Amino acid sequence: MRTILAFLMLATPALAQDREGNDTPGEWVVTHQQAFGLWESFCDERTTGDLLEERCYLRYVDVYSQDPFGAAFVFVTPGAVEIALGRARTVGDGVHITRGGETVWSLGETRCAPCTLEGEAASTLLEAFAAGGTFHLDFEGRSGETRLAWDLAQMADALDDYRAQSAARGLSS
Repeated sequence: MRTILAFLMLATPALAQDREGNDTPGEWVVTHQQAFGLWESFCDERTTGDLLEERCYLRYVDVYSQDPFGAAFVFVTPGAVEIALGRARTVGDGVHITRGGETVWSLGETRCAPCTLEGEAASTLLEAFAAGGTFHLDFEGRSGETRLAWDLAQMADALDDYRAQSAARGLSS
């Protein structure tokens, strides 16, 4: 329950900002929300004058520490995947996917915070996500060394929903 509350607190500021980044009541109205295990598929919209702006994305936010506060997240948007670890730096095996005890995808020696993969790199990661396994994030933050492992069992369904909802709105995914 605390994780859900912390997530809502974390997500609210991002959704409650105006176009200049000021904290205001959110302009975005959720038009689709579907959970797939850890992952959530969202679409929302806002109106600017006569223009309707729509967007769809997948996300997972993991609050791994309450004190000091720490959260890791992944956002999948059209053409990009963003992996963020707050004020942490990757260590050990860093960011990788395992399946059947074998590493099937890895950022390798890449150290970034946040990491934004685009184009072919994003497509390759999404293919690995869809094939299932476990997504690992090994990092060191203010609360020490942390190793997170996220189940990808429902990621193929989440990606299918995200892509279908994007297509229904005429958005590229």
